[in-house]
Parts: sequence; C-alpha cells; structure tokens
Amino acid sequence: MATLSPMRAGVNLLNGLDLLSRGKVRDTYPLPSTNLLSVATNGISIFDFVLNALVPLKGVILNAMNHFWCQHLEGFGIKTHLLAAGADIDAHLPDALRGNVDLQSRAIVIRRMQMAPVEFIVRAVLTGSAVKSYRETGKVCGHIIPPGLQDGDAFPYLLDTPTTKAEEGHDENMDFMQVRQRYPQQTLQALQVFQICSAYAESRGIKIADTKFEFGADGTIGDEIMTPDSSRFWEYQTWLEGRKPTADRKAPPPYDKQLVRAWGITKGINKLNPENLGDVLRVHSLDLPEGLIRQTTQTYRYIFWRLTGTTIEVYLRENMDVQATFRPVPRIAIICGSESDLPVVRKVLDQFFPNVAHVSIHVMSCHRNPEELRDYARSDIRGTDAVICCGSKWLELPGDLDAQLHAAGNDIPVIGVALGAQGSRSLLAAQLAIEELPGTPVVINESSGRCYTGENGLYDAIRRVAFGELPPPKPRVNKPVQMNVFQNF
Repeated sequence: MATLSPMRAGVNLLNGLDLLSRGKVRDTYPLPSTNLLSVATNGISIFDFVLNALVPLKGVILNAMNHFWCQHLEGFGIKTHLLAAGADIDAHLPDALRGNVDLQSRAIVIRRMQMAPVEFIVRAVLTGSAVKSYRETGKVCGHIIPPGLQDGDAFPYLLDTPTTKAEEGHDENMDFMQVRQRYPQQTLQALQVFQICSAYAESRGIKIADTKFEFGADGTIGDEIMTPDSSRFWEYQTWLEGRKPTADRKAPPPYDKQLVRAWGITKGINKLNPENLGDVLRVHSLDLPEGLIRQTTQTYRYIFWRLTGTTIEVYLRENMDVQATFRPVPRIAIICGSESDLPVVRKVLDQFFPNVAHVSIHVMSCHRNPEELRDYARSDIRGTDAVICCGSKWLELPGDLDAQLHAAGNDIPVIGVALGAQGSRSLLAAQLAIEELPGTPVVINESSGRCYTGENGLYDAIRRVAFGELPPPKPRVNKPVQMNVFQNF
C-alpha cells in the first residue's frame, strides 16, 4: 500500500465501524451484512505518490460519477458492485452514522468480492506511457501497431493492456494474451464496458482515451468506473481537430488531474521512487499551490457536468436523495461594448428569478476605454465567478479582457456573447471575433463549437454560470516578441 501523506492519513475515520483498508483515495469498512462501505476522500496522488493535499469535493464527485456509470451500465445488463448509494446507505449503517449528509455524498455500499489481481486497462488512442513504447518498438504492451501514429491518434482497434496491481510502487505491464486466457470474461467485459461508456461520452462531446477497470472473480465490475482518477477525458471536437495530417500532432489536454501532474513534473516527482522512504518524505514536504487545488476542483466539477448534464449538487439531490449544497449564489459581471446593448441585457435579466445570480452591469469599449479595461482586469474582483462580455460588430472585448485578466493573475472565465441582427455583418463579425481567437480562451458553447449568440445566447450564458459549470483555465502558450524582424531605414 502506498505511504499516505499526513493530510490523507489525517482524514477522520468513521466511528462505529472497523477500518478494513485505506487506499490513496478511498477508505473501506466491513458492514455487518458482509458487504462493504467504500468512502471516497479528497486525497490526490500522482506518479504513485499520495500528495500532502486535499482537493475539495473530489471525493464527492468521484462517488457520484461512480454511481452514475453503475446506473448506466446496469441498463445494459452489466453487473456492478453497487448495492446502495446516497440516502439509501443509511439502511446499512449503525444508528450513529445515519443522516450524515457528508457521508451520504461520498460513500456507497458495495458487494464484497474476491478481486482479480489485474488492472484491466483499455486504450482507444496512443497517448501517455504507450507513446514511448510504440516509438521504440512499434508495439504497445505486446500489441503490434501499424507505423505512423502520433500522440493522440486512434488505434486501429481497442487495446487491452493489463497491468499488475502493485501494493507499492508502479504497476507492471502483463502479457495480454496470458491475461485473456486466464480472465476471458473480465477481458471481454472490459472492452464491452469501454465501448458502452465511450459511445455515451461522445454523445456528450467527450472522447475517452483510455481507462482502467477492476473485476471480481465472477466478472462483476468494481472499484471505480470511468472517473477522472481512472480515465482520460478529452474534448471530442478538440481531439478531432488535432488529428490533421501535420508532422507534430499532440494529444489535447485531459479533464483530470493533469494540471497537478504537470506541477509534479516541475518538482521532479515523476523521477522519484515511491518505494524509497526518502523520496516519499520529500514529496510529502511539498505544498500544492492553492490556485492549483481550486483549478483541480473546477476540472472535476466540469467533467462531471459535461458527462451527466447536471451539477454535482443537483445530481445528489435528484439521483441520490442527498440534500447537499457546496457553492453559493454565483456572482456575474456583464460588460457591454456599448450602451445600445443595455436593453438586450435588461430584457434577458428580467427572465430570471431574484437571487439566481448576483449581477453587476458595466459599459466599456475596449477600443475607447483601454485604460479602464486594464484597470478593471487588475482590480480586486475576487468572488466574481464569471464575466460575460456582449456586443456586436468586431467584438474584441472578450478576448482583450481575458488577456488582461490573465496578465493580472485574475484567471476568471470570460464568456463572449455576440449580438446583432440575424444574418447581419455585425453579428457575423462579433461571432468570428470570439470563435477565431487562437487557443479559444473565451468560453463558448463546447457542444456546438460556436459562441453564444443573441438574446437566447445571453440567457444560456447566464443560466450556465448559475446552473452549470465552466471549464478550468486553459494552458497558456507564451510566444516570444520579435521586434524589428525587418527594418529598411
């Protein structure tokens, strides 16, 4: 078992139940009924090290996503480990633990199973650790793969690439043919489950690159299913656009703990040995930046919303009978490019009930008020959940403000809304100014790949901030300034 960090080890145990095991993220307790209670914590690990940090809501989201996929798979006749979730776990608990909203949010009752000693990993694309093996040998875990693939390219078929389940240190690749022969039912089911989940995810605009499963000896799927801790989720449209026949294709950024992995690489954690106590203590001495923790929570919230179509709060209430609230009423700043946009904004706001969001309205032209725009981006606007910039003609306001906010260290999401008469050049110009920004830093409607447009678009943008989720900040690529490239005087 991996050595737990002080913060992970300090997560409170449940009174009245005996602890069976503590993993990197989950605590497991035996129940009187011979079943188990699995509790997801906010612990986080990278490169097989448990970091000395807790990510708010991570355990709740992992637990709810596990529940979501179990429900989805059972509709296809797939037997899962799930017995009870949400408020229903109370029937399996001692009296002292019943009615605990936090526990209902992060725990499920599962079958006690004899688990196969294999991580059943399924890969749809070439990425991650498979890239190095492919480039060196032309194979991925024994599978012979045609030449010419680059990072993020799809394999010609789904690959089963099983590994060991190491108690400490790194998992080791296993011979896939031997695992197929020894565990034919589990291997077949892993491929089937991946296809079921992948088809659903693509309907939500998400590409599943790879994942890992665990199965019982009888073929029942257990542990965690298609969570950001066990899977790579990509924006489907971004993945497609990245497959253009260029010399240097790259995989898109995943919706998981990749930001934390990238931080870990800068600290050299990826080169350390999780079986070396000195390396473990060194990792445990590192503080994960608060900003990175917030971004990780947002990433987990976002991918949950994209896959389930609802926020974690609504899902708990409507699907698990848990009355949990984790975020306050959002604060939205609406910036109009011109006073002529104000009637549209006021008309849309009149459609919302009071207290759906705290809204402030400003009028600011990026062309005529460049200093005011810069000062606003540098001001203390902590607590603002999103800025919605709306206007017509060549609407540079969203992109300019996003750049100014980022330069000032205020990574607040900016949503662009194009206004103007349907079919007019003014509307088209505003749409292009938002959608054609390099790197797409301004938030658009990811499902359609288009920016929010018109009164309905402004309504949808406000509703999204109030009742949905916004994506985590995208990685910024700094390009060098090239002065005097040519001078003929």
